[in-house]
Amino acid sequence: MLKPRNFVKLLLDNLGWGLASLALAVMIWYAASSVQNPVREERFPDLIPLNLTPNAGLIIVNKPPTTAQVTIRALDSVWRSLQSGDIQLNADLSQLGPGTHTVLIQGILSGISGGAIVRIQPNRITLELAARGESMINVSVHFTSDPPVGYVAEAEPSQPAVKVSGAQEKVNQVSAVLARVDLQDQRASFSRRVLLSAVDAEGKVVSDVELSPVDIVIMVDVRQRADVTELTVDPRFVPGTLSPGYIRPDYRWEPRRIFVRGDADAIAALNGIAPTEPIDLTGRTQTFTQVVKVLLPAGVTMPDPTDITVTVTIEPVILSREFADIPVQTQGLDPADYTIKITPELVKVIVTGPSEAVSSLKIEDIRVYAPLAGFSAGTHTITLQASVSKAEIKGEDVRILPNQAEVTVTARTPTATPAPTRQP
Repeated sequence: MLKPRNFVKLLLDNLGWGLASLALAVMIWYAASSVQNPVREERFPDLIPLNLTPNAGLIIVNKPPTTAQVTIRALDSVWRSLQSGDIQLNADLSQLGPGTHTVLIQGILSGISGGAIVRIQPNRITLELAARGESMINVSVHFTSDPPVGYVAEAEPSQPAVKVSGAQEKVNQVSAVLARVDLQDQRASFSRRVLLSAVDAEGKVVSDVELSPVDIVIMVDVRQRADVTELTVDPRFVPGTLSPGYIRPDYRWEPRRIFVRGDADAIAALNGIAPTEPIDLTGRTQTFTQVVKVLLPAGVTMPDPTDITVTVTIEPVILSREFADIPVQTQGLDPADYTIKITPELVKVIVTGPSEAVSSLKIEDIRVYAPLAGFSAGTHTITLQASVSKAEIKGEDVRILPNQAEVTVTARTPTATPAPTRQP
């Protein structure tokens, strides 16, 4: 049995070897673990939201960044399970009052061991804090256009006031909340959901305030004025003035309705119709626009006097005529160099166009030809073409039957010129 003194001596003599063995074992374990579960330092792929909560009664009035990028150093096993919800980025605003402040962003991995946030970009942000204010402001309905002549309108919002909140300084600038409504062509009552806007005393929009709600329903009562009567405008034309060979297929006018007031019996006698002064079509051969007046009986006037703009469509009467035995001519080859045979030699032609031009058309005004430019000797199938000496009739208005011909082209043999005879 070893004596105590000898046991201590033996222990001291082997302590160094023991520590060295322990260190070696730790190194071997760390190396093995690093191979199987290495440490990774990478940027997290998603932007992380910043938690910016000022003290009660304060509001952030500038627009600082709301997200940041983080770089994390963690074991590979931690990275594989890491979610954006595990990362928290906070700015401590608890000791800050109104004014401009630069604050540090701090980050933690919530409930995660084996990792840490090593970098935040940006790591500081600048905030402007101000006292928060809110107020109930009345809603004013603003008509962006007037109702049609002869109508009046009244509007009522679905709620009389809305809450305006934001920086107290901004809220104090708001004098009204506007709901803008367009009344153009509105002749009946209606309801419409309208976006609201906060404005100051000069009617300028106040930005950086919140409205609750942001839109409301506006009910608009549109009704005809009691002192006026609506009439339909009826354009009139001088009978029998349109030139022969032309028709008036359509016409349009503005305004289509007018409002009048005055003698009730005279207005009733109009039967809802307001005739215009007659429009003379003499010599008119194409569409035109003319301004005319409304003819009203004595004692009847328009509260908003206006003339009527009438656009009248004038078109020629279209006529078709058939012409038989029109000879087919050639074009593009010199008959002195080629013998040309065309089959058929005569064709039928149908001409469609303004009746005045077509009715006066003669056979000699029509030319049908086979375009042969660029063709050489041989037999060819040629699409025929036509022209008419009347400017009102276009090529596309002429139909050729049949529209193709077979053309045989033969080159002429040059005639030899006899050599001059020598005289003895």
